[in-house]
Amino acid sequence: MRFVLLCDASQPQKVAPICRKMGLGVEIQSFSNPEYPHMHPDGAKLHLEHYESVTPKALHGPFGDLSPGSCDGLIRQVTRERFQFAYDYARHLGAEHVVLHHGYIPNTNTFGGWLRRSIDFWQEFLSSKDPGVTFYLENLLEVDAKLIGEVLRAVSHPNLKACLDLGHAFCHGKPPVQKWVEELGELIGYVHFHDNLGDQDAHLSLGQGRLPLDQICFDLEQSASEAIWALEVGPENLEDSLFWLESHGYLPYNGG
Repeated sequence: MRFVLLCDASQPQKVAPICRKMGLGVEIQSFSNPEYPHMHPDGAKLHLEHYESVTPKALHGPFGDLSPGSCDGLIRQVTRERFQFAYDYARHLGAEHVVLHHGYIPNTNTFGGWLRRSIDFWQEFLSSKDPGVTFYLENLLEVDAKLIGEVLRAVSHPNLKACLDLGHAFCHGKPPVQKWVEELGELIGYVHFHDNLGDQDAHLSLGQGRLPLDQICFDLEQSASEAIWALEVGPENLEDSLFWLESHGYLPYNGG
């Protein structure tokens, strides 16, 4: 992997000290709620203070009800505005990486229509963005990697890659997670790590569920060696999950 980041679950006061202790980056998640700046007017300042010395930084953007490939132009416009919101705060907070959801809900749009509209959406959206910021499309309810892969290959932009969420692929997908890694390969630029039992998106600590994590990690290192790995397990499970990575040979553990 290129870097390891800790997802902060909108709790910077708990996660920033772990980032500094371990020398790891952060994925800032408060701004996945577009109401956050209104609810917490000093929120951006708070994050700047907590993460001043933490690098690299990623920001998770809004995703609820957003659909860049929707057949409704008004929905695409709202999606564009929310993604712009994420980009603006990423720039303000010094985040070079922005995680956004691919947004496809199975059986709600035709494959070809979604692909065509998504190509147009992303080409237009990326045309005005700083080349120092990379965007990652995360899977949520998608049953396989085919459509995300087709969108990324068609747009073919160096600043648009896949965020493979392992837990989502395991509990919502049909093929084994290793197949997602195989099909997306070098399109994967970012990986969300968490575990579950296959029945729900539980965000368990690594090793507490049924994902074949050792094999997945090996496959990722072979197929997507430059991808960022981000632990999305909640602050209370971060150190246990870091220990899992270290004990399986994927991370030098510096904790006390």
